[in-house]
Amino acid sequence: MKTSEWLAKYNVKLKKSLGQNFLSDNRIAKRIIEKLNLDSDYTIVEIGAGAGTLTEELARIAKKVIAYEVDLSLAALLRERLKIFENVEIKFEDFLKADLKNIKAERLSYVANIPYFITTPIIEKILLESPKFEFATLMVQKELAERIASKHGSRKFGSISFFVQYFCNVETVLEVSRSHFVPNPKVDSIVIKLTPKNPELSFEDLIKLFKFSKKLFSQRRKMIKNILKSMGYSAEKLESLDKKFDLKVRPEQLSVEQITELYNLLER
Repeated sequence: MKTSEWLAKYNVKLKKSLGQNFLSDNRIAKRIIEKLNLDSDYTIVEIGAGAGTLTEELARIAKKVIAYEVDLSLAALLRERLKIFENVEIKFEDFLKADLKNIKAERLSYVANIPYFITTPIIEKILLESPKFEFATLMVQKELAERIASKHGSRKFGSISFFVQYFCNVETVLEVSRSHFVPNPKVDSIVIKLTPKNPELSFEDLIKLFKFSKKLFSQRRKMIKNILKSMGYSAEKLESLDKKFDLKVRPEQLSVEQITELYNLLER
C-alpha cells in the first residue's frame, strides 16, 4: 500500500506540534538509499519513522534498522506495515532523550527525515553523543542544508556551519520537492550526508569551542576584534593575535580551521 493509504486506514491525524510531514513517495526513499550504497552489514538508526516509508526501504537492505518514533498514535500502523521485517526494532520514544551509548553495532549509521524545528538539537546529539558511526544522512529544510554546507566567506556561513563542518565532511545528496510529502510543507528539502572526521579536542573543550563559535556568530556584523573585546579578552591577548589573524574581518570570513586555531590560541 501507499503511505497515503496506510494513513487513511488507521485514520492518522498528523500533528503540527510534532512538525509531521511524512515522506509519501517510495521512489524518493529508494533514491536516497541508492545514493548511500548501503549493504547488509549496516545497522541503521532512523530518527522519526513516521508512517514507515523510508523504514520499509531501509529494512530491505540493512542488517538491522532501529527506528525511533515519538508519536504513539502511529504504533499500530508501523507494527502492521513492518511486521514482515524481522530486522526492524521500533522504539516509541523521544530520540533526543535516548541513550545512544546502548547501541551496539560494527557499522553504524543514521538516516532521518527530521522535523525542521528540532534539526539542530538532533544533529548536536548525533555528533556529541553517538558511538562511532560511518555517516548520518539527514533530510532537512533546504535553507538549513545550504547553511550547513556553506563555505567560509559566504553570508550563509554561521555557527551551525562551523559546528557540523568541524566534525564532518558535508555532501549534498539529493534535493526533494515539497510535493513528495504528506502534507506538503511550505519549503523544499535537501538530503545531506555527514561523514565524520576525527576531532582532536576533548569533550569538555569541544563544548567550550562551540560556545565560543556561537558567541562569535551572534555578533556577526561586527569585526572579530570588537567581538573578542566584548567577550572579555584582554588587549594584550588580542595584540598577540595580530600577526596570525586579520581581526578586522567578520566571523564568516574565517574558515573552520582558523576559528579553531583562534580558540586554541586564546585559551592557552
